[in-house]
Amino acid sequence: MNMDGGTETLRSAGLAIVATGVAITGLVLGSSFLIPLAISILLWNLLEALIKLFERISIGSVHIPRSVAMVLGITVVVITLYLVVSVLFGQADAIKEAWPRYVSRLEGMIGELSQWLGPVASGKVSTLLQEINLVRRIPTLLFSAQSFMVSLVLVIAYVGFLLGEERYLAPKVAAMSQSKEQAVKTAQLLNDISESIRRYIWMKTLVSLLTGSVSYAILRAIGVDFAETWAMLIFILNFIPNIGSIMAVTFPALIALVQFDTLTPFFTLVVGLTLLQFVVGNVIEPVLMGSTLNMSPFAIMLGLAFWGTIWGIVGMFLSVPILVLVMIICAHIPSWRWVAVLLSKDGKIMV
Repeated sequence: MNMDGGTETLRSAGLAIVATGVAITGLVLGSSFLIPLAISILLWNLLEALIKLFERISIGSVHIPRSVAMVLGITVVVITLYLVVSVLFGQADAIKEAWPRYVSRLEGMIGELSQWLGPVASGKVSTLLQEINLVRRIPTLLFSAQSFMVSLVLVIAYVGFLLGEERYLAPKVAAMSQSKEQAVKTAQLLNDISESIRRYIWMKTLVSLLTGSVSYAILRAIGVDFAETWAMLIFILNFIPNIGSIMAVTFPALIALVQFDTLTPFFTLVVGLTLLQFVVGNVIEPVLMGSTLNMSPFAIMLGLAFWGTIWGIVGMFLSVPILVLVMIICAHIPSWRWVAVLLSKDGKIMV
């Protein structure tokens, strides 16, 4: 009896390991299909949050109808995407022209520090700088830009179909369920998942917008080149937990280091952006998102490492929403509730 139980346990463990390996392989091989789909689902949730926000607005005693709210929400998203693309690609020529000046300045700084670095280290750094040839990489960058635009069109198409299919979701859930009670539970689960992800994306977007705006003011005050591009990059990087804050300070700081003849702007920028990231990450964001997420920081870092390994930089953006989704699903399944408890910060799950 015990041997049969042990054999069954080993068989279950083996099946779980095989299933995990197959799932990870599918995530890697299917990344070109799954990444745009995941991004479109997140954008759809954000768009739904905007639509519900507009629906709550009333003119006198009349609330804005969903059709009008949908048009307003789509308009906001389209304008935002247009601004992002315009800022990121609009200054490409200016960055290309300034790049040789930055490299020359950095080589001069390395030459001044050669007595500290030593001739061997200085030679390695100079060789590395010569390999970073922006002009030679232009075709690759253009190909990446074209791939980005194709993916963007695909994401927009997915979002459109999701909006169109949304009204049929409830009837489909009812038709798939074996009983009315099961249909209600399934619909509640899907609603909890969507609401939690919407709250996270909405709050994170507001916090990122605040961080990017204040960072832009700091960059403009110091006079750093391409302040708009760096502010937009900081806005995007703020969606990556922990590591994004470090990258948001490092990139513009390096430009300030090679742009100015003195180190004062560099140190001023580092102190200003670091202080901003500290205040936002440790004061503002916990206040705004404290009731939205109750996830373990260690679980967030593990998710960041896993999805970053599987899907790269995009996986880092998607890691927290995916963890939220997994946490809510496991919380609704009694046999998997322990997973939700492990992912939580203090053992109290959101549902």
